[in-house]
Amino acid sequence: MTPQPDNVVRLPLSPDQQAQIKRAIGRTGEALELTVEELEERITPRVVSNHNEPLLTGR
Repeated sequence: MTPQPDNVVRLPLSPDQQAQIKRAIGRTGEALELTVEELEERITPRVVSNHNEPLLTGR
């Protein structure tokens, strides 16, 4: 499924961020483009839990 243009969020990168990306992966870019769903997943990742296990309390 191809994302619709209104379903994509474009986050422009500063020159410093562009340089960090270049050093890290060897590629250049001016912005990050994510679908709304991808952005939501990065902001609020789903917690996978087993409701049968007790919570850790640090004791």
